[in-house]
Amino acid sequence: MRSLLHELIRSGLTTRALSRKIGGHEEMANDAQPCSGILVVDDDPDIRESLREVLEDEGYTVNTVGNGREALDYLHRSPHPCVILLDLMMPVMDGWQFRREQKQDPAIATIPLIVITATGKRPVLIDADELVMKPLDLGRLFEAIERYCNN
Repeated sequence: MRSLLHELIRSGLTTRALSRKIGGHEEMANDAQPCSGILVVDDDPDIRESLREVLEDEGYTVNTVGNGREALDYLHRSPHPCVILLDLMMPVMDGWQFRREQKQDPAIATIPLIVITATGKRPVLIDADELVMKPLDLGRLFEAIERYCNN
């Protein structure tokens, strides 16, 4: 499973890198900030590590955690990332509960959130800045990240 996912993610990265060389520089959105890192919150260790690898290959600093509780703990003890990539279906604390708690805490409420999920059940019922469905379209994911992080 990991090698297949990794290859799919790697092929998306290659396509993006090639389009950059052919198409020239991509513009950043007006609200993009210098990137202080990306926090990946997903209970699947293979997805976490594959995302870490491709994002680090693009020059981002990446930290990963396995559920919403770990994400809140991380955000309270570490420098804030420019964006959070959040899965919804996780043990301990799911993505919906994480977002509710994040929004109630003024210290972390404004960190942009990109939901990455395979669930078709309730993704529209979460207050997220972006939604990217799994399997991940890396071009779409990178476009979303670049709206919030100026790498």
